[in-house]
Amino acid sequence: QNFAVVGAVCVASFLLGFAWMHFTHESSTPSSSHRPKPKLRHSLTNTIRQWKPHSKSNAHKQHPQKQPQTTTTSNNQKNSLNIPRFDTRKYVRSWERNARDAALHQIGQSHPQSVSLEGWHVPIAFRSFPYARQTHGPIKNLDSDYGDIAYYSLKNAEVFARIIPEDGGDDDDVDVVPGAFDPDSIEPERSLKSRNRKRRNAKGSYPELDAGGHKILNEDATISELNNYFDDDQLVHVWPKANDGKTRKPRACHRVEFSDLYFPTCNNFHERDLGRVYDDPAQMIHPRPENEEYVKYLAHGYYRDVWIMEDNPWLWGPDAYAKEREDAKTQQHIKYGVENEERTAEMVVKAYRSTALKTLQMKHPYNPAHWEEVQLEAIIMERMTKSPRIIDIYGHCGFSTTVEVVPIELEEAVVPGEGYADNQDVEKHNSDGVISYNNFTIDEKLQFALEMAESLADLHGFEGGVIVHDDVQICQWLRTADGHLKLGDFNRATIMQVDVLNSKKEEEYYCKFNNGEAFANYRAPEEFAARNLNEQIDTFSFGNNIYGMLTGLWNFYDTDDDDVVQKKLIDGKLPYVDERWKERSFGERKLIELMEKCWIYDPKERISIFDAVVFLKEAIKENEARKTKN
Repeated sequence: QNFAVVGAVCVASFLLGFAWMHFTHESSTPSSSHRPKPKLRHSLTNTIRQWKPHSKSNAHKQHPQKQPQTTTTSNNQKNSLNIPRFDTRKYVRSWERNARDAALHQIGQSHPQSVSLEGWHVPIAFRSFPYARQTHGPIKNLDSDYGDIAYYSLKNAEVFARIIPEDGGDDDDVDVVPGAFDPDSIEPERSLKSRNRKRRNAKGSYPELDAGGHKILNEDATISELNNYFDDDQLVHVWPKANDGKTRKPRACHRVEFSDLYFPTCNNFHERDLGRVYDDPAQMIHPRPENEEYVKYLAHGYYRDVWIMEDNPWLWGPDAYAKEREDAKTQQHIKYGVENEERTAEMVVKAYRSTALKTLQMKHPYNPAHWEEVQLEAIIMERMTKSPRIIDIYGHCGFSTTVEVVPIELEEAVVPGEGYADNQDVEKHNSDGVISYNNFTIDEKLQFALEMAESLADLHGFEGGVIVHDDVQICQWLRTADGHLKLGDFNRATIMQVDVLNSKKEEEYYCKFNNGEAFANYRAPEEFAARNLNEQIDTFSFGNNIYGMLTGLWNFYDTDDDDVVQKKLIDGKLPYVDERWKERSFGERKLIELMEKCWIYDPKERISIFDAVVFLKEAIKENEARKTKN
């Protein structure tokens, strides 16, 4: 009965409330003819907000209510744009306050050993406060006298004074400051040897200093001592193991000087208008000066597109254009053994007024590692400008480079088609004696091998330090119009670092490096271990180039599976070489002999590229003598 009464009361309350709301809504709703317009929110004026403490009076002045539409012209003039003078002091105070809050937030947090927020290897969009560095360990103090620079401060350290009694005096008769002590009365808790051993292994130990305050580097320094000694030197990297990758002997590897000689020329790139109309001189009697450049797409790699930028020939004078037209007629009868003969012939005659532009493909996002690769390529090509065997670079900015146009593809002529074949097809092809799949003569093959070796020798023997190409393939060389080879594409190259501790030993002068996991079927066997590498990896791959020039096929022509080839190399299996090549001619026998020297598994026993150059020069000389004699 109680539940029924409570339920009835609830229902009655709900009905009365609903009826009251409906009645009040009907009585307060005006007719549509007298319905007022909805109220708008207060709009802000065009005046930039002043830097003043917030208050009701100021808020009322800064946010006046919007006036009706009958506002006069004088009222509109009062709301005109009013930009106050920039208050530098208030801005600086705000910046300092924000910086101090950010620094205080870092107290107690661990930081890297040495962080440089400004450097040539960091793009402009990612730079921060110039030359800021953080000492190893957490931030412990902020000293207002030095702004907001974080460092280990000694300003607040307690001063500890001591008084030592004079000789012969009684301790009771001498006024000794509380806390003072006599050093002779201190007994060591442990032996000096164990203390030094523990100090060397401690991460926070400090380097030894001489009388002048300079750091001392011992010959048998541990890795902790090396880290402390080179703590403020960003050009030195400390590694725990020796060059063999097994001995627990630390190395201190120093970057060579020219690896930081970076000279971007971004203004030259921004001056290029890739979308400008081009006036073809073959169709116009008087080309317009402003339409002087023609840009067209050429090809692409995995990361970058390649464009050809041609100057209008009138910039080079009428004589140059007349010669170009004559050369174009001659090129119609020349075949280079490439897939696109027409395009190659056109590039040959226009190479003198053209340049190649390489740009990052739009599908690839920004990658710091690839950014550094392109910068490294620009540094190396700039340093190697004096070499006639290296493609010249004309400019660099970001991911883009402009380089010399070398018009003729080499790989398409050396390895025609796919370069793969079944063993039965190869045996059938060589049934009447071994025959190369390409059309180069033995003299051309010897000369090409020599020019390849000389270009690699320019890198390995560079006076500033050893440069490893790290991606030796036939496609990295291009042919000029006069038939010579030039090497390019250095985005995988490595500039070897000097071992500071062993720089007096010729064999251990440079630190071996790690180039990451190796793929594809053209690598040296030690690259699959991805550690303890040197310039000899280029020599092994150069042997693969000789195989391609000799046979016209890839080294493992019976399979295009990279995993299969890698397993063969790791197991010590080399490409098959038909013994009949050695009997075919003197030049081919010498090429096979050199190729086998390049394919020696032990990098220490493998022939150097300098010895390969000497070998090829002697082979060419003897081959010429044999032809003259015959």
